[in-house]
Amino acid sequence: MSGTKDEAQWTIYWEREYATALPPERLKLDFHPHRPLMTNMTLQEQRELAASGYKVLPDDCGPVRMVGQYGWLIRCPVDCKIRRTAEGLKWQAPPILPEDRLLGYKSFSGTYVDTILNSGYAKLCCGIRFYYPRHLGLMLKDIPNHFYHFPERTFSVWEGIKSQEYKLTPNVYDFLPGYDAFVANVLLQLHKPTTLKRGDPVAIIIPVLLPKQFKLEELKHPSGPETKTGG
Repeated sequence: MSGTKDEAQWTIYWEREYATALPPERLKLDFHPHRPLMTNMTLQEQRELAASGYKVLPDDCGPVRMVGQYGWLIRCPVDCKIRRTAEGLKWQAPPILPEDRLLGYKSFSGTYVDTILNSGYAKLCCGIRFYYPRHLGLMLKDIPNHFYHFPERTFSVWEGIKSQEYKLTPNVYDFLPGYDAFVANVLLQLHKPTTLKRGDPVAIIIPVLLPKQFKLEELKHPSGPETKTGG
């Protein structure tokens, strides 16, 4: 951790699990930066703009634009095709060459077998491993508002938070004390047969505080009803 008491900053590290993996990058969805932000206008100015025939887009909303630039984008590391058959999921993807296996993985893809999710979900191994401070968690989630930015998307991403209570990937580095590891493997729920190209956006990673580190409390406004006290 670095920074002052009022402005702390934590470092999250990443490494490749195989040489061909694409590095994570800051999410930046396609917006129109020169359009006026209606949230910065008065109500009368918004009405005048709407009356002039201005076409309102979702990214005219400040929070929508902000979420489109938050987190690190995880891209597909290889061209692959996935389809569901009567016998289960079928993959078509090239193998990982032995010289590219930095941490021992042999396949870009597979079927996720679990007593909860069963074997009906595809697992895409994106080849990125993160190391994060234990007081934080890492959330892997779908791309925000993908129905707008990627309306033809043929799959959804199972979202989840990796926390220190769920430690299946060990931290093997002594120089990172207090850090846990997280592998960016993405579970896909197919809506129809899916073709992914190398470099296609799949999911995002964002750091989050764990629930035990904050609390929710109602704020009593001072202008509310007076509270009577005994004399």
